[in-house]
Amino acid sequence: MTNPEINPCGQAADPTVPAASLACCGQDALGQRVFGQLALRSGDIDIWVTVVGEAPDADLAAQFEQVLTGDERERHAKFVFEKDRRRYLVTRSLVRYVLSRYVPIRPTDWRFKVTAFGRPFIINPHPAVSGLTFNISHSDQVALLGVSREGRLGIDIEDLRRNVPLDIAGSFFSSGEVRQLRSLPIASQPPRFLDFWTLKESYIKAHGEGLSLPLDKFGFDLSGEGVLQAYFDASLNDLPVNWTFWQWRPTADSLAALCVENRPGVTRRVAVRRTIPFVHEEDMVFEVLRRSA
Repeated sequence: MTNPEINPCGQAADPTVPAASLACCGQDALGQRVFGQLALRSGDIDIWVTVVGEAPDADLAAQFEQVLTGDERERHAKFVFEKDRRRYLVTRSLVRYVLSRYVPIRPTDWRFKVTAFGRPFIINPHPAVSGLTFNISHSDQVALLGVSREGRLGIDIEDLRRNVPLDIAGSFFSSGEVRQLRSLPIASQPPRFLDFWTLKESYIKAHGEGLSLPLDKFGFDLSGEGVLQAYFDASLNDLPVNWTFWQWRPTADSLAALCVENRPGVTRRVAVRRTIPFVHEEDMVFEVLRRSA
């Protein structure tokens, strides 16, 4: 995601993309801001991080008027609490902004459908959309968006300060995970619960069938330092070699997991960028807590 040239917004642009194909995010939409295209090569996984509270109110108002579709505005209005309306607006703006960084489609013109399991996918008939896949997750404070062109991916984020329902572990975790969790002192169990939960969520989102997958039929061994090992019940017809997992902290108070489908001959490279959609972006260091062997 590192590119040497700077576009008129003061943001990095991909020098391999002709200027004529650069996506303009709206001379009439968002204050004359222009955003160049970014390359997304085979094996690249780009993760975008947005802290909901950092988005300026004036920019959010412009995004509501110029970026959200009518359906999205209707859904936005249904949220009772302002914090939920704000998070929804930031999340939808993030998706539209980021996708337009890779494909010359105006943010407001992106169109989506959802699978039978609720996973959104792009339906725009642009040739550059072919193979483009994304997944989004949010906590109360942070939104994450993962983008790739090679294979399925899933991402999940949780707030480390949240109340953790330890009592449900026996219903949703594998027996091995339950043993690992209960072997820890009680004060260490909530963060370990979230370790397991984010990894499991990332897998079911990447797999694409959501909670139709039995959560107790797969799990993770976190006994190693900096490494993790996935395992699957034979009934799932899946193998650890099919996936790569990472876990890291996008912010000091959050924990995230990424699951990506492996493809023969494809080397994975993860890059992370922090952004306020349509306002600012900067590269981040991907400080991995643990990853699969």
